Amino acid sequence: MPSRRERLFAALDRIGADAFVATQRPNQLYLLDHPDPSIVISRPNCNFILFTAKETIVFPGIWISNACRDLLPNGEVVTNQPGDPPAGVQLAARLKKMPLKKIAFDRLGPDLADLLNRETSGLQAVQDDIATEIRRTKDERDLKGMREAARVSDLGMLAAFRAIRPGVTNGDLAAEGAAAMLRAGAEHVIMHVMTGPGTFYLDSGEDARRTIQAGEMVFIDMGIAVHGYIGDQTRAGIVGEGTPQQRDLLRTVQNAYRLASQAMKPEASTTAIYQSVIDLYAQKGWAAYFCHHVSHGLGLGGDPPRIARDAPDDRLRAGDALSCEPGVYVPGLGGARVENMIYVSESGPEELTKCPLEPPMGF
Repeated sequence: MPSRRERLFAALDRIGADAFVATQRPNQLYLLDHPDPSIVISRPNCNFILFTAKETIVFPGIWISNACRDLLPNGEVVTNQPGDPPAGVQLAARLKKMPLKKIAFDRLGPDLADLLNRETSGLQAVQDDIATEIRRTKDERDLKGMREAARVSDLGMLAAFRAIRPGVTNGDLAAEGAAAMLRAGAEHVIMHVMTGPGTFYLDSGEDARRTIQAGEMVFIDMGIAVHGYIGDQTRAGIVGEGTPQQRDLLRTVQNAYRLASQAMKPEASTTAIYQSVIDLYAQKGWAAYFCHHVSHGLGLGGDPPRIARDAPDDRLRAGDALSCEPGVYVPGLGGARVENMIYVSESGPEELTKCPLEPPMGF
C-alpha cells in the first residue's frame, strides 16, 4: 500500500489541489510524521496542520504550542504565545506568501473562509475532507493501534464484570473497569454502566449511585482511546439466574450480533446487514425497539463506513474496521447490547475484541 502521504497527494491531485489543511484530530494523527502523535496532538485539537508537497507546517495555537515545539522535529511549528496573533491569522499570513492555487480543508468555517478570502488573493480554499476517506482502508499501523485498543478494552470489560455482585453500585463497576484500562495505557476512558428493569434508553436511565440488585440485567458500554485509536465494546448480562424472558432477550441479542458480524465481508451490502437485524428482531415482535445503529467506523474516529437506518447503502471493503452492536431495548423487559470491534479482511470478518460475550461475574 502506498504511504499515507502518497495517498493524500494522489487524492489532492484528483481534485486539483496543491495542499491540505487538517483541522480535525483524527486526520492530524493520521498524517503527522511522528511515531506517536497522540502524545503531541492532545485534547484540544491542534488548530491547523498544513501539508504541502515539500513541507509540513503546524499551527498549534496557544494550548499545545510548547508541546508541538518540543516534540515535533519533522516539520515547522509556528508557535503561539500569549499576545501573538490567533492561529488562523498566522495561517493566513503564511499562505499569503506561498505559491499555492487551491487548498483543501477537512473543515472550513465561515470566519476562516472570510479571512482567507480577504488576505490571500488568488488562493482558492475549499472544504473537502479527503483524509477521512483515505483513513477508511486501514494500513498496518492502523491495525496495530486498533489491536492494542481492543486488548485494553478487553481488560476493562473483564475487570468491570468481575466486580458485579448485589450491593455494589454502577459507579463501582465503572471505577474498576476504567482503572484497569488507564493502567494498561488508555489515554481517555468513558464507561457507562446501566442496571435496572429496562437497562437504558426506554425504562431506566444511567445512575452511577444506583445499587445493583440480584435478578436484574446489567449493561456496560465503553469508549476509550489508546494512542488515538478507538476501543469500543459493550456487554450485557444478568445478575444471577434471571427470568426465562431475560435469558431469551440476551440470547436473541447475541444471535443478532453473530448474524451481523458474520456478514461483514468484502462487498457485503450495509443495508442488507441492517435489514437482517430488523428481520431477526421482528420474529420476536421487537423490531420497533431496535433504535440503535448496527455499526460505526473505527480507527482514529469518524471513519466510514456506518450501518444504520439513516445511512446510505454502501459495500464493505477489505481494510474496513467497524463496530458491530445490534442492541435492542424492550419496554418492561430489559435492554441488551453486544458490541465488538471488527476488521474486514480479504477472507472475512476478524473480531479484534476477545472478551467473552457473557463475561464472568464476581459472585
